[in-house]
Amino acid sequence: MLFAGGLAGLAGMNQIQGAVTTGVTETIDAGIGFDAITVALLGRSRAWGTFAAGILFGALKAGSFSMQAQDIPVDIVLVVQSLVVLFIAAPPLLRSVFFLPKTDAEKAAKARAKAAKKAVTA
Repeated sequence: MLFAGGLAGLAGMNQIQGAVTTGVTETIDAGIGFDAITVALLGRSRAWGTFAAGILFGALKAGSFSMQAQDIPVDIVLVVQSLVVLFIAAPPLLRSVFFLPKTDAEKAAKARAKAAKKAVTA
């Protein structure tokens, strides 16, 4: 948590010093927090998954400026990001809404959690 707090402080320092100039006013930031939530969701809150998702979203955001130079709208990147999140988050959502059976991985995780709970209470 100390390391994560330090990284968040470095990100805030960039905003305060003026390195991030888009979308920053007295009442709203540049949307970095929303990107962070999306990256954590995509990485399933695991270190390497979050790292890979951060690289993916960073590459998309950095590439959007090159796309804009070629007369391609920057909003295409937002559409691609939204589709990635939709396809990652949709299967568990559809399973819970339509009461579909769980996958083998979900059953195994539930069995491990039950065994761990039993071991703690024993």
